[in-house]
Amino acid sequence: MDTMEKVKAWKRKTINGFELASLFGTDSDEQLSPLVSELVAEGVLSPIRSSGTNGNRVYPVFLKYRICLKKDDTDVLDEISLLHPQMLQSGYLQSNPDTYRKHRAALLKLNEYLFSEHSTVPVSRKERSFAVFDEEKTLQDSTLCRLLDAMELDGESLCYYDTPEYCFHDYIPVRKRCMTLLICENKDIWFNIRRRMYEDGCREIFGVEVDGVVYGCGNRVSEQGALQAYTDFLGCETVHYLYWGDIDRAGLAIFQSAARNNPCLQLSLFTQAYCEMVHLAQGRSIPDSEDHRRYAETDWVCLQTIPESEREQIYAYLRENKRLPQEIVSYEHLLTDMR
Repeated sequence: MDTMEKVKAWKRKTINGFELASLFGTDSDEQLSPLVSELVAEGVLSPIRSSGTNGNRVYPVFLKYRICLKKDDTDVLDEISLLHPQMLQSGYLQSNPDTYRKHRAALLKLNEYLFSEHSTVPVSRKERSFAVFDEEKTLQDSTLCRLLDAMELDGESLCYYDTPEYCFHDYIPVRKRCMTLLICENKDIWFNIRRRMYEDGCREIFGVEVDGVVYGCGNRVSEQGALQAYTDFLGCETVHYLYWGDIDRAGLAIFQSAARNNPCLQLSLFTQAYCEMVHLAQGRSIPDSEDHRRYAETDWVCLQTIPESEREQIYAYLRENKRLPQEIVSYEHLLTDMR
């Protein structure tokens, strides 16, 4: 067995000078130094300079080395070569097979999406993330975003945009004495409905006429008296609120808390929207929820307004602690579902 094979067979990632001498069967710096220098030149060994040397100026040997064994990248490079051309345009993956290995699952989902007959209608970052990765927050992961930048894939090439930071609590084109307002748990869907109402004059969604859309800011809408204070500010005779959020334990708990903490208000689930979410989710991979609250079917009395078939599917998601985000209804869907 030659010197390179002996080093490759070493069980640890580092080796010291005494171990190298023993491995090569020599106790002479004069014999050891050229052997080690050759392995360093070939990239098999890398000196750990902080370890110091043997003190021999003529035949120097560092006291410790890192073993640098190159992986056989043939198979992974072959796999990379089959990816969609947009993923190969920068050459980054071909030059960084280890990065491909690390992010392989996400990259294969992106590859499948790019090869599919996907829409070119721009949607929000979270909506595109769910469409590609079955997870609405993946495109917010900084490591993955840096990788996509290196691959020269950005929001324009993947047809998504970032919704602006929330700056308006509501959008109500015309204030009326009696109104129906839609409350959205999440920013993206609120922004998209507002956009359709503002840009296209839409007032009907899933066959239900609404007078405005309100961003519920997650849990903020469920705070004690918060929605009542907002309603008092509107100064209307009556306001009927429709609530629309994620289908998971946390999202439905927000609605129930909002109803409990504002007992004098008319607040109900936007059943048509929840039914549409269930229909769109058929055959899709639905992510797990990170919410750890207990599950009891009797806790979700609010679901009685949902038609039976969709209600049973929602109960199944809750039992399995799944999370079906609002982002499954993207801006593209609203182009046909709002008028």
